[in-house]
Amino acid sequence: MHLRLLPSAFHRIPATDGLPPSQPLTSFILRSDLGPGPLAVDAGSLGMVGEAEDMARIRDVLLTHAHIDHIATLPMWLEALLSKDRAPIPVHATKETIEALRAHFFNDVIFPNFEELKEEDGRPLMQFRMVSPEEPCEIAGFEVLGFRVDHPVPTTGYWISDGEDAVVFASDSGPTERLWEVVRDQPNVRAVVLETSFPDWMEHIARPSGHLTPMLLGEELRKVPDGVRVLITHMKPAYRGEIIRCVEALRDPRVELLEPGSEVTIGGVTPSSGPPSLPAHPPEPLPVDPSRPR
Repeated sequence: MHLRLLPSAFHRIPATDGLPPSQPLTSFILRSDLGPGPLAVDAGSLGMVGEAEDMARIRDVLLTHAHIDHIATLPMWLEALLSKDRAPIPVHATKETIEALRAHFFNDVIFPNFEELKEEDGRPLMQFRMVSPEEPCEIAGFEVLGFRVDHPVPTTGYWISDGEDAVVFASDSGPTERLWEVVRDQPNVRAVVLETSFPDWMEHIARPSGHLTPMLLGEELRKVPDGVRVLITHMKPAYRGEIIRCVEALRDPRVELLEPGSEVTIGGVTPSSGPPSLPAHPPEPLPVDPSRPR
């Protein structure tokens, strides 16, 4: 299984401090050599993944919550697929996230309502597909289990497996016990993706806003089972250097900082170099399923 953190900028300015570049938006691409995927987790920078042909190779998008840094370029990704006969384009999320997107994003004010716009044959351009926490489902060939995490808006973490290896996305969250129950109890967990948003001196901001600091991260690391990697992301750009130095001071060999644009291999497959090798062609258009919630 291969995980890529999409960059948030159109070009990379070489860092003068030797640190990874800033990452204000969140999107991951997950693919498997066993067939599932590519699956996008969150859409903060999904619309920057490349040309329309590149975007069309991503089968589905799964959202953790409705905060703007996780959904910002979802419309750009959807627009790129209009010429690829992919309607209805599936967007997977919980009921609360779908309601927020309908009310505040795809509302014909911020952006057109893609659920109401239709192809000539009547297919809607976009179709929300509801994910219920604690109910297993299949998305883009992956097994998926959602669970609630600690954030001011309804937010869902995900256990995602290709049948051999699994990764757990904590999304934006402060300390959450359910996360570690999932990591311990679900099979084949090789890595957990955690955030560390603020430096330690901003804990008074981090806790009420549902985020971690390096000190809080250190407390969470005590709960990590043996053999599970910890991949760190979501560092606020203004405090990036300070956060990285504090995380490195924890001196925990399980911890890895995810660099924007990089790909990591999760499981026993030899890591690949460069960006993930997406399928040569997009998947066949998905049929309209009237049983899916609209």
